[in-house]
Amino acid sequence: MSPGSLDSAMKPVSANDKMSAEILQERQQRLAKWKQKKAQFDKEKKDQSVEQITNNDSSEDKAAARRQKLEAWKRKKRERDHERLKEKASSEESKKPAEPNAKRRKSKKDKIAFDLSDEETASSSVELYRPNQDSLNDRRTQSSEEKASSNNADLADPLDEYMQRIASLSAAESSSRHMADEFLEDKDDPLETIGEENDLEEQDDDGVRYTRIAKLKSKKKVKEVEFAREDLEPFRKNFYRQSEELTSMSESEAQELRMALGNIKIKGSGCPLPVARWSQLGLTSDVMNFIMRDLKYELPTPIQAQAIPAIMSGRDVIGISKTGSGKTISYLLPLLRQIKAQRPLSADETGPLGLILAPTRELAQQIYEEVLLFTKGDEAINAVCCTGGSELKQQINSLKRGAEVVVATPGRFIDLLTLNMGRLLTTKRITFVVLDEADRLFDLGFEPQITQIMGTVRRDKQCVLFSATFPNKLKNFAMRVLNSPISITINSQNLVNENVTQRFQIFASDDEKYQALVRILDERMKNEAKLDPSSGVEEQTDDKAIIFVSSQQICDFLGRKLENEGHIIQSIHAGKPYQQRINNLQKFKTMRNSILLCTEVLSRGLNVPEVSLVIIYNAAKTFAQYVHTTGRTARGTHSGDAITLLLNNEISSAFILRKALREQELLLHDSSSVQELQRMSEKFEMGIKSGKYKVSQGFGGKGLDSLDLKRKSKESEERQRYGDEEDANEIQRKSANTTDGGRSGEVDSLIQVPKLQYSISQISNPDGVISFAAEVNVNDLPQLVRWEATKNDTLMFIKHETGCSITNKGKFYPEGKAPRSETDEPKLYLLIESAQEKDIRLSIELLEGKVKEGVRKAGIQSIKDTKY
Repeated sequence: MSPGSLDSAMKPVSANDKMSAEILQERQQRLAKWKQKKAQFDKEKKDQSVEQITNNDSSEDKAAARRQKLEAWKRKKRERDHERLKEKASSEESKKPAEPNAKRRKSKKDKIAFDLSDEETASSSVELYRPNQDSLNDRRTQSSEEKASSNNADLADPLDEYMQRIASLSAAESSSRHMADEFLEDKDDPLETIGEENDLEEQDDDGVRYTRIAKLKSKKKVKEVEFAREDLEPFRKNFYRQSEELTSMSESEAQELRMALGNIKIKGSGCPLPVARWSQLGLTSDVMNFIMRDLKYELPTPIQAQAIPAIMSGRDVIGISKTGSGKTISYLLPLLRQIKAQRPLSADETGPLGLILAPTRELAQQIYEEVLLFTKGDEAINAVCCTGGSELKQQINSLKRGAEVVVATPGRFIDLLTLNMGRLLTTKRITFVVLDEADRLFDLGFEPQITQIMGTVRRDKQCVLFSATFPNKLKNFAMRVLNSPISITINSQNLVNENVTQRFQIFASDDEKYQALVRILDERMKNEAKLDPSSGVEEQTDDKAIIFVSSQQICDFLGRKLENEGHIIQSIHAGKPYQQRINNLQKFKTMRNSILLCTEVLSRGLNVPEVSLVIIYNAAKTFAQYVHTTGRTARGTHSGDAITLLLNNEISSAFILRKALREQELLLHDSSSVQELQRMSEKFEMGIKSGKYKVSQGFGGKGLDSLDLKRKSKESEERQRYGDEEDANEIQRKSANTTDGGRSGEVDSLIQVPKLQYSISQISNPDGVISFAAEVNVNDLPQLVRWEATKNDTLMFIKHETGCSITNKGKFYPEGKAPRSETDEPKLYLLIESAQEKDIRLSIELLEGKVKEGVRKAGIQSIKDTKY
């Protein structure tokens, strides 16, 4: 505070008030002393800074200098606060003698002087001192004689006492480095002021700065955008036309093909058939040559074979496959095809048309490189990779030039969406969104960012989601952002029960194969009685064996030959009388170490836990047959062996066996056998590639059912040819009703699964939160259906999958009875409650699926129990 400003502040003081004049004189003396000390302090500070520059640049010296600067800053701040408090006290005292109606007006000069003296821009965390008005009035009533005779304690200024107390506390605080670090984390960071005044090169720990950056990023939120229908350009999704070769396949052949290509599991309706060759996709010759010659993909991988047709058909897809299985190409080909069919970006549009979100920078860069490979030489498609850690300015410049494809991490894409008030990027033309490694995106906590991004994209977009696993949290998210998706799961490692040990032997003739069968059975007879090492007594075991053959003739012929070798054989096939089959099956179950010789008629549904060995004498021709045949052993928690006896010309069976064998099982065989199996498998695989071979052969149905269906279809064509359309339509209707042959038709004819009746209501809670509830009527369902719907396993499954609360309410009323009054309990129903309506609907869908699955299983089991 300058002397001029002090004088101007003292002008209004009355000359007759001697006591006030004395107080001001004392304050001027103390101010002079303070200025002298300040000049000395500034000199010492300057000397210290000079010494600090000359010192060595060690870390300890830097820390000491930092502490000294902090303490100097604190002293300087205390002195400034002291000066401002004294100035304020002086102005308040000067206002007291004035008349009540008189108002003090600040001159422009006073205001400028005050502003110049206020060197601190940040508010102080120290509480301001306000003089006690009562003590001030008491001092005014004292005479000058009483003041002169009072002791030094009475003359002490309360302001000085307050400042001394603050100084003592600050000195104690500055003695500890830890306490100084805590002070640095204060809301008003003092080191920022030090940096401004002293132009220091070093700032405080980066933690404070990073915390502030994190707070700023957390405020970056993208608002949900609702596009008007007339503002959105229509676009094409469906670019796939299924080849005639695939269209002519029956449902059983399609299932066989999916199993052959990697045990592909499909959920959802309307999924096209998988392709076995690239040529079935209708790609251009340039793309096919690039994939097959440059990328070395001679055949599509399982996920590519099924996902590419599904995505190119315009469907939303959930692809579940392990890392490294070729998922990138699965969505890149449909993405680029859709972009090329749209209108190019105009001069004032930045894009993008396609968005690919990845969890990590490394994966985003890898995807970007794949995109560049497929768009090399194509000037119509520009791609930009936007990830954190890279230069933002370069990404902005690339986006300003226009980009059809953006590969980004969620955080950086939100940064770009919020730049320039959201005018840098527009999501209006995004029609294709890819979430790659979606499970990892959720593991890293990107769900809020992805939800924000999805809220800015048009609702009729095509969205695909690829993941290595599919947890429940991801399932709920998929229900929100995907429209009737098709779920594709590749489960090639679990074709056969893991408790089954698979083995094989390859022979040049049928005679060698028969001799090998005899050796296996003879060795098994020698090991039937095992010696217990603890007691030294033979331990009786029951290890049953099943031999599968391909026909009734082979079954009878092989049975007679094995009986001549001394083995007791129980034979079952469809040509034997019904009672004989029942008796032979009962003997097989009750006799110890028995052997069953049968055809494929027992490859499904036979449950004998004691079976420890399955011998496939005639190799399986389809994947389904092999899986079910080997599944007759290792029932429940038991383990077992499955041995396939293979001729060297059965290359289709070798292909099936090679796909099903695990790597550790190949180590159990000699290298020559493994090489021969590999050769046979590759020969058949090359035949598939050229179209010479097919995985599944035959009618594609079940015996006479398939022949009857073909006969009716031919009869319908003839009637239409000769004009009898009414009779032809009737035949087609009857034919369609018998299409689903086999056990599923038998089960559906025995048990009809009704549609669940339910009603969903909205509930407004007292706290303002809206929830939803559904009442599912189960009282009037058939008994078997009601049991399946209300059993504890079903309810716990739905709770675990959806997070909804589901409880049994009411009581069961038999048919023809109902509650008599409102006080009676209502009919039995399930109450499903959740905060989201989508979770309620998902619960009802899962409940219907579980009920239908349980009822069908019970029906099939009843058929099995009465067949033999």
